[in-house]
Amino acid sequence: MAATEDLHTGIRLVDASARLLDRVTALMSALGTIAILLVMLLISVDVAGRFFFGRPIAGVPEMVAMSILAIVFLQIANTLSRGKLTRSDAFLGYLRKRNQRLGDGLDALMHLAGTFLIYVLVTAFYPLFMRSYGRNEMVGTVGQFMAPIWPVHLIVLVGSGMLLAVFSMRALCLAIRAWKGVETEDQADGEGAQ
Repeated sequence: MAATEDLHTGIRLVDASARLLDRVTALMSALGTIAILLVMLLISVDVAGRFFFGRPIAGVPEMVAMSILAIVFLQIANTLSRGKLTRSDAFLGYLRKRNQRLGDGLDALMHLAGTFLIYVLVTAFYPLFMRSYGRNEMVGTVGQFMAPIWPVHLIVLVGSGMLLAVFSMRALCLAIRAWKGVETEDQADGEGAQ
């Protein structure tokens, strides 16, 4: 599966938007990587504190659980944008070898279905975010560790929104390629060699 920025359509605005979207998702993914490093550091310090001083850091399980959710939604849009989201595309590969336009068209329909599903996720999650923000909902144990949950819900909402944008952009690029009959570089190289 090609990266979103590599799905050239020949339309400057669409191609530039795909490149910009790819850069934004890469930045979000980098933030997710930093969060992973911070979680690893937190767990290491907690283990050392337990072992050497008999004093763990309060709230580590809650912070790790919230961080994992945030990390997933910080990185998933870039995973799709880079073409690395797990899927079975053996049939699409076969179809593209036979008819590139038909393969791109079917892939566009699958990305359109993904757009719809993520739209449902975003619209279903938005009220949960508003409730957690409005009520300042907290996680943890009173007297030991309490943290607001709404920042993580905001990251989930933003990450889902970016995933929606990537699915939409990929669907648009693939539909344009199917309509115009844009060849891949592999096809052009193969025809040039013959």
